[in-house]
Amino acid sequence: MNFLYDLTATQPKGKIKFAGGEGYAEVVFFKILENINDMKAQGVSLFAAYTSRQFINPILLERAKNAGVHLIDIQNESPYEIFEKYKITRFYSALLSEFTHWNLDYCQTIATVHGLRGLEMPLDSFALKYAMPLKAKIKYWLNLHVPFFTARKSKGEYRGYSRFFDGKKRIVTVSWHSKASILSYFPKMKSEDIQVFASPSFDSLDKNIFEATDFSEISKTLNVLPKKYFLITSGARWMKNALRAILAFDSLFSDGRLSDMKVVITGVTDKSIFKKRIKHKEKFAMTGFVERDELEALNKNAYCFVFPTLNEGFGYPPVEAMKYATPSICSGTASMPEVCGLAALYFNPYSVSEIKNRIIQTMLPEIYRSLCNNAIVQYKKISQMQRQDLQNLVKYLFSETGAEI
Repeated sequence: MNFLYDLTATQPKGKIKFAGGEGYAEVVFFKILENINDMKAQGVSLFAAYTSRQFINPILLERAKNAGVHLIDIQNESPYEIFEKYKITRFYSALLSEFTHWNLDYCQTIATVHGLRGLEMPLDSFALKYAMPLKAKIKYWLNLHVPFFTARKSKGEYRGYSRFFDGKKRIVTVSWHSKASILSYFPKMKSEDIQVFASPSFDSLDKNIFEATDFSEISKTLNVLPKKYFLITSGARWMKNALRAILAFDSLFSDGRLSDMKVVITGVTDKSIFKKRIKHKEKFAMTGFVERDELEALNKNAYCFVFPTLNEGFGYPPVEAMKYATPSICSGTASMPEVCGLAALYFNPYSVSEIKNRIIQTMLPEIYRSLCNNAIVQYKKISQMQRQDLQNLVKYLFSETGAEI
């Protein structure tokens, strides 16, 4: 078997340095490398394609080279040429991009579809409050307010997803929510044609790659104390909905609540989006994208993790907080109840007042203790499932018949 792994799936898109889909693609590839000797013994030749025009994790490239993986730069060889030249018999992408035109009909193709966010998530006027080029704002406004453009966008999204669900490709998804969504929007799909493997984290690997860094430097830089701040991530992406949560906190500060607490927001590329809409600027510590070991330290020392996302196929961030018994409040939408169980309080992500309510609940000692205890239990349950499902996913990718694991 000549197996081609799509490493472009691990590479960041645009200004977003770290995202769940890219992390998923890295973890799966690292797991394959852990098993590569067994695969070579079974006659598997592993190829991996990336683009030199974008950042790629240097640890990933180093380990791939050491393992003898044939690395291909698609700037030198086109995606169409690669299949012919290397006689690829199976292709896998953990996150197919419309910007990389793989020939999906050349050989057996397996794709992970994390979710149908474009179909599930309603358009949101709050998106216009985030930094966008003027042309993009106009286009989004038209999609939001003009029925003709709204319908055209919906049809375009549907056509975009349809290429995955033609009955010829093997589909993997990351939650039972996402599988049900695929079956709902694409009724011709059969349940047995969609495999569910929980989205793995770096902790699912046999060899640990990231550990929490020393918090003291972060504490000085952001001017926050351990367990005296709430944590919000992905501040740059409007669909992660940080603005509504920030407005909820600002309102609570105005009410005289949370006097000794602060809020840390990571992944912020334009602070003015938030600062021009809040009164208590001194209570918010905003920073750009942080390295994974820094994020581990922030999760470990946070009082509570806040995840107001509008849609998730799986939803890593609360699980990463649970690892340190840090409780979460998060959206009650999409896959979040499936992933977080009793370790989170849920809210309507479109309701600032409901987010406020859940924040207040975390300050009640009896509720907070319960959430902390539940976080430990849920993390053990989810992390065990992630580890087992990651092993099963790799078996599935290289199985002869593609039979269900």
